[in-house]
Amino acid sequence: MKGFRNFRQGVGYQLRESFRVLWSHRLANTGAVLLLIFCLLVTGAFALLMLNLNRLADEIGAVNEVRVYVEETAPPEAAAAVGDELLKLDNVREIRFVSKEEALESLRGDFGDLLDGLEDDNPLRDGYRVELADQARMKETVDAVSAIPNVAKVSYNAEVAERFVEVRNVLGLAGLGVGVVLALVSVFIVYNSIRIAASTKRSEIEIMKTVGATNAFVRTPFLIEGLILGIFGAAAAYGLAALGYLKLFLPAAGRLAFVSAVPFDAVAVPLAAVYAAVGVLMGLLGSSIAINRYLKH
Repeated sequence: MKGFRNFRQGVGYQLRESFRVLWSHRLANTGAVLLLIFCLLVTGAFALLMLNLNRLADEIGAVNEVRVYVEETAPPEAAAAVGDELLKLDNVREIRFVSKEEALESLRGDFGDLLDGLEDDNPLRDGYRVELADQARMKETVDAVSAIPNVAKVSYNAEVAERFVEVRNVLGLAGLGVGVVLALVSVFIVYNSIRIAASTKRSEIEIMKTVGATNAFVRTPFLIEGLILGIFGAAAAYGLAALGYLKLFLPAAGRLAFVSAVPFDAVAVPLAAVYAAVGVLMGLLGSSIAINRYLKH
């Protein structure tokens, strides 16, 4: 019972010290939190942008399909064999068989009576419409499809997909670079706040060390302070990111006919979890580095 009481009193002291230090440096901590919110908000915006670009890439891939045509002289079972071979390719997401009769009917919708009389002498071929999993691998996949026996021709438009994939990859690398830089900046923001707090408590820390306080006991209030800064910054950044996505991005995307944005409900929980984890990590890492460096001196 006495041990539990001592533990409770120790925890209470650590929490009181953490909030006392936070309040005594409230101006500096407010500036630190605002900078932290900005860093996390920009990082989150890039993450949401990449999610939507990946979704758009999938939709472009569905429209920008590969068309595979079977040799006219091949036996009837050859078309089914081509389909089986297509499904073996790891970059093929989905295939749909289009008979030459169905293809003719589809063209009739565009050309009408001009195609009358071709039913008995249909010049078209049986074929497949192929949706790819990764548009960046289109050329590689087309080469593999062309090598399948009884494939007469492969038709595709690589330019749109390739250009979009290039843009997406460049933005992805830029986002990754910005994210790494802002993560380092976030750690430094917390580090600087804790360093200032520790320096103002120099005499108190020296007294505690003199009477036998362990490094862990001295370190804990500062770790809690960094944790609070990180969590508060992450929570505020998440709220602003959600507000901006719902009120600005989704309405703007809805005005574009070719854009189908990712619903916020689909990313709300994962995004919140990532923000929470990043906030905790940045807070603990920055405060840990600062107080450890201070205790060494």
